Amino acid sequence: MEPKGYGFADGSAFVARPEIVILIPESTRKRRGGSPSLVPADGVVEALPAAARTKLSGLRDEVAAKSPDGSIDSRGLMLAYERFDGNMYREIPRDAWEVRSPRVEVLIASGLRGLVASRDTIPRYEHSMAEPMAPFGKLNRWWRDHGLPSILAAFLTAVRPRAVVDLLSLEYRESVDGYADGLTGIDVQTVNFPGMGRASQPLRGERVAEILRSGKT
Repeated sequence: MEPKGYGFADGSAFVARPEIVILIPESTRKRRGGSPSLVPADGVVEALPAAARTKLSGLRDEVAAKSPDGSIDSRGLMLAYERFDGNMYREIPRDAWEVRSPRVEVLIASGLRGLVASRDTIPRYEHSMAEPMAPFGKLNRWWRDHGLPSILAAFLTAVRPRAVVDLLSLEYRESVDGYADGLTGIDVQTVNFPGMGRASQPLRGERVAEILRSGKT
C-alpha cells in the first residue's frame, strides 16, 4: 500500500482535506518488523506551516538524539495504524482502515514523534506519553511544555476539518492540553469514558472504526 500525505505544504502532492479528524493515543505495544524500502510518509509535517513544521522537526530530532540506546529500531518502517498493537487498535478492523471514508483522518499522539497521521510511516520504538523515560521524565509533560499543543492547533488550523473527535486518554490529552483554545469554526468533540481507565480502550477502538467507516461523528 502506498502511504499518503495531505499535501497542504508547498511543493507536495495534493490529497483531499479530511472533514473529520480523530485524535487517539499511541499504544505501548508496537509490532516488530517493518520494511526498509517503504517510502517515508509524514502527513503531519506536510500539512504544517513553516514555523510549526520546523518546531516539530526540531523536537523530534531532540527526542531521537537523547533517547536511550536501543529504544528506537530504525531498521524498518511500518504504517502507523499497523505499527500500534494495543487494546484500542485491536478493536479497529484492518478493513476499517483500508476502506475508510475519505472524509476522515486519524491523528495519533506519539511519545517519539509528537504527532503522526495514521498513514505515516514510523519505526518501532519504546517511548510512551504515559510513562517516564530518561532524560525527559514523563513524555506527555515534556511534549506539552515544549509546544505540542500549539503544533496541534497549527495542524488543525491548516487542515480546517469540520469536526475533531478527541478520543485521547488522560495522559495523552495532557500532552496537548490547550490545543483547542482559540480554534474557530471547528467543532471539537471531547469523548470521555468516566471511571473505566484502561478498560475504555476497546470502546475507543470501536468508536474509531465506526467513524472511519461511516464518515460521520
